[in-house]
Amino acid sequence: MAVLRTIHTGLTVHDLEQMLAFFSQCLNAQAGEIRQIPVGDTLGHITGVEGAQARVAMVTLAGGHVVELLEYSAPESATSMAPRPCDIGGAHLALEVESVSETTQAFERFGFAVAGQILTLPGGPFAGRCVTYVRDQHGFTLELIGGR
Repeated sequence: MAVLRTIHTGLTVHDLEQMLAFFSQCLNAQAGEIRQIPVGDTLGHITGVEGAQARVAMVTLAGGHVVELLEYSAPESATSMAPRPCDIGGAHLALEVESVSETTQAFERFGFAVAGQILTLPGGPFAGRCVTYVRDQHGFTLELIGGR
């Protein structure tokens, strides 16, 4: 048995239209169309979530990475916030950007804010590069790595 390739990263979002606009306008991603996953048992059988209903759109980032954005309409979410980075199930998408500080400023109009601080990494594969996490009001988290 062997993994052949990565297909996409799936992320559940609060507002699909807003996140598509964010990915298109701030991340220069190519956005696919919004599709309603057919109502029925298919999504529930795949996810193990009984009665699951969702809309989906695929976005393709620079470099070709595909992100599947899902907005569930049923069942109601058990949380109003995404897990913190330290919580089991917490996730983030890491992006290389030209300027971390300029990018965080551009993200503000979509409700993103720096979660901690912008730091320069002292060692490791990104030594000398700036890094920070940004989160929106629902806890959707991105990691930005790049120049100041």
